[in-house]
Amino acid sequence: MKPTAKQEVMADFFNALAHPRRQMIFQILREVGSAGLPFHLLLKRTGLKRATLAFHLGKMSAGRILKRKIKGPETWLTLDLAPFFLFKQPISTAR
Repeated sequence: MKPTAKQEVMADFFNALAHPRRQMIFQILREVGSAGLPFHLLLKRTGLKRATLAFHLGKMSAGRILKRKIKGPETWLTLDLAPFFLFKQPISTAR
């Protein structure tokens, strides 16, 4: 049996938060709220290497829980909480 589109989206969502570093990034972005943070400040707050942070942000983007916005020379990052609303809808268990 092939997973449904919703199940695929949910798998990406869970993968986006399945690592302690991504959970740390999530927590930081949740604390700063809708204003978000520019990449360089998130880099400083996490203490991660640039490539490591970029890797984890890529995973979070794939899970659709991260928004990126270019403002001048900076990339600003905020959370996209829309995928959390998937859990309000029941998952079909029909086989």
